[in-house]
Formats: sequence, C-alpha cells, structure tokens
Amino acid sequence: MVSVPKTNPIPQLSIVVPVHGDAAAFESTLISVLENQPAASEVIVSHDGSYDDPFDLGEEVRFVSADSGKYRDLVSTAAHQARGRFVHLLSDGLQATEGWTEHAVHALDHFDTAAVAPVIRSKHDQKIMAAGWSNGIARLGKPSTKLPLKSKQATQVVGAYLQASFWRRDVLRSLSAAFDGHEVFEASMVYHYLLRKAGWRTDLVADSSVLCEFESLPWERVSLRRGMRLAAIRNHFAGMTSTQNLLSAGLACLSNLTSPSMLIEALGQSLAPLSKDLKRQIHLDSVLTCDDQGMIVLMPRHGADTNRYAA
Repeated sequence: MVSVPKTNPIPQLSIVVPVHGDAAAFESTLISVLENQPAASEVIVSHDGSYDDPFDLGEEVRFVSADSGKYRDLVSTAAHQARGRFVHLLSDGLQATEGWTEHAVHALDHFDTAAVAPVIRSKHDQKIMAAGWSNGIARLGKPSTKLPLKSKQATQVVGAYLQASFWRRDVLRSLSAAFDGHEVFEASMVYHYLLRKAGWRTDLVADSSVLCEFESLPWERVSLRRGMRLAAIRNHFAGMTSTQNLLSAGLACLSNLTSPSMLIEALGQSLAPLSKDLKRQIHLDSVLTCDDQGMIVLMPRHGADTNRYAA
C-alpha cells in the first residue's frame, strides 16, 4: 500500500533571508528563523554566489544565487524561485520570534492586501522601533513607534519595509520589474505607492513581531540624499509642483530646527527636482493589479461557516 503524506509538499510561505553584508548578523537571523520555523514553510537563503554553506544546511535551507549582492537583486531572485504563495523577507540583524508569521499570513488572506508590516521591536528592551512607516511633516518615511488604536487600524496608511515584510509572491515578483533603483528604502517607498495605484493595500499586524539586535534600524540613517530622493518619489506619485515641494521642505526645516542632522535631511527635500532620473526608473505597467488577483473564493473550514481566501 502506498502511503499518502498528510502534509502538503508545496509550502504556503517562503521565508527569505538574504546574505547582505554582515555575516554574523545574517547567521543570527537565519538561526532565529530555523528555531521558530512554522509548518508549511520553506526557508530560502539568497546570495551572490559566494556563500558556501559552512554549516551544511542544505537539507533545511534552499540556497539560490543572484546576479549580484544588491538587496533588491537578492529579493527578486528569491521571489522568482519561491514556491510559497506568500513571501516573507527578513534582513540581517532582525530575528524571528515564536509564532511571528501566523497573524501576518492570515492578514494576507484578505483579497486586497498585498503586503504586511510586522512590528519591529528592540531585542534589548522590547520597545517598538517601527510599526511600519509613514510620511509626516517633519520627515518622509518616518518609522511609527506607537501602535495605532484598534479603531483606527483599518484606516491607517502604513508602509512596509522591504527588509522586514510579508508579500503576495506574485505581486512581489511584478514589483521587482517596476523600479530600477537599488537603494532599499527608496524601493520600499516606490513599492508602497505602486501598490496603492494598483488597488492594493498594506496592513500593519500588531501580533507579528520581529526583533532588532541593533540600537537603531540600519537603514534609517539620516542624510541629505535620503531627503532629496524620498521627496522626489513622493512628488512623482502625488503630482506635487516645485512650489508645493519647497513649501513642504520649508515646513520640514521648521519642524527640525533643534535637530541639526534631521535639518540636513529636511533641506534635502528642497533638492527633489534634481532627481530627474527617477521618472525613468519607475514602471507602473509592470505591477500586478488587485483586479488581476482579487477574486474572493469561499472555502469551508472546520469551526466556522466560511473563510475568505484570495485567489
């Protein structure tokens, strides 16, 4: 008699841990994932071809090689080789926790949710370092350090960091061809706007937490260029004129008068018109729209009448 396995060999979730820079931080992240790996998932390590698996993890981890070690290339390669319906990205220095994927994957069952942001907490004191990000007067792409009230969670516009996020696999694949830039946070913001234009939304899941072993988020460094490029991205999608951009930059400067480093980034916003190459780097037509994927199928499940699954 042939025995039939009780588990589906095709994983629901592909967890991607890119090898990007800090080897010790990468190994710490990978170990945390393997120690807390959920059922019906696979773990993918994407690298530039130079990682030789010193711990002989070939039976537990699937290694994929990208054309370069740039983060977006590592993510794109992994997304195109992932077998899971959903893809979770976790960067160097971020650590998985027990049950951290359950609520995030459940949120992706909603037909128009394309991405989910977990809460990033400090490993040292559990304080919230980022509950997604949003554009404020003082700073663009500012990490949220407080959870919204439950009554406001449904209406909050939140962005997901590419370094720590959950995605519909096919949407993530399409986004890899939608932006030519390589700066990771620029990609996070471009993806955010592209998703909204394509009819998708991004949710924050308070019950999904990852830990950061650093004192601050590595990609949150203040710089003149950051202010300039993020303002250019916002202006491109919001249709802001040069006058409106200068007014916004002026308000940002006023809000940061007592913080010299933040003031430099605010001044960078006034230089947004210099990023003339940005428009050529964005390709909206490449993005899978919600209409392409947003069919709701009612599936029976034990203990409930129906459950919603997005096709």
